[in-house]
Amino acid sequence: MTAESAPPPQAPSTPAVAQEEAVKAAQKLWDITKTVVTVGGRTAWQELTNPSPALDGTVTERFEAEAITPPNEPAFWAFVASVIVLAVFALAGRWFFPFVATVVTLVLSWLRWKRPFFSPLAWKGLLSLLGRPAQVPSAYLKVQTTTGEVQVTLLGERQGELPQVGDRLRLWGIYEDKAMTKLRAWKVQRIDEAGQPQGEPCQVPRLFPFVPALFFASLAATILGWLIAWLR
Repeated sequence: MTAESAPPPQAPSTPAVAQEEAVKAAQKLWDITKTVVTVGGRTAWQELTNPSPALDGTVTERFEAEAITPPNEPAFWAFVASVIVLAVFALAGRWFFPFVATVVTLVLSWLRWKRPFFSPLAWKGLLSLLGRPAQVPSAYLKVQTTTGEVQVTLLGERQGELPQVGDRLRLWGIYEDKAMTKLRAWKVQRIDEAGQPQGEPCQVPRLFPFVPALFFASLAATILGWLIAWLR
């Protein structure tokens, strides 16, 4: 008499498999959301409060101009208009539009969008448009880096001494092109061979990326809109 063979293992039911896949998908979505929120929020905060240096290099050429017309910076006026619109929605208790703006700018901050950008020179640009020409000093440097030559522009009243040809530098600023060959800088620090700062930095009016600035404006408007809607 032969022993009976054990029954083959049964495959899990289709609903159980679907439920397990749904749980995994939800967990993956939650992990992505946490990454975007934490990294995007930290990146936006750092870009506005303590941005990282853009490059290190050595000055190969430099040129100064006593006075030029400040560049047009439409990102500043777009930011002002956006803040006004967000405030109107928030004060009306309509928090959804500011919330959408918060999510969009959070994702763009996570993607490290730095262009467009603006500076306090936008006010001088407005005076020029109103028929009162404003002039600011400027300086132009060519900086040799490990990846190639970068053209650096500093606009506005300077604090500190402009570096000389041959000086090794660390620069803070925002690239104006995707190829990363043109940098609008706002801080230049001389460094030694070990990368340690030497002397006082040379600074011009600070640059602010539009996206991180709008993220915090949208977040504030969202919170205000929630509060007003809740109190009504």
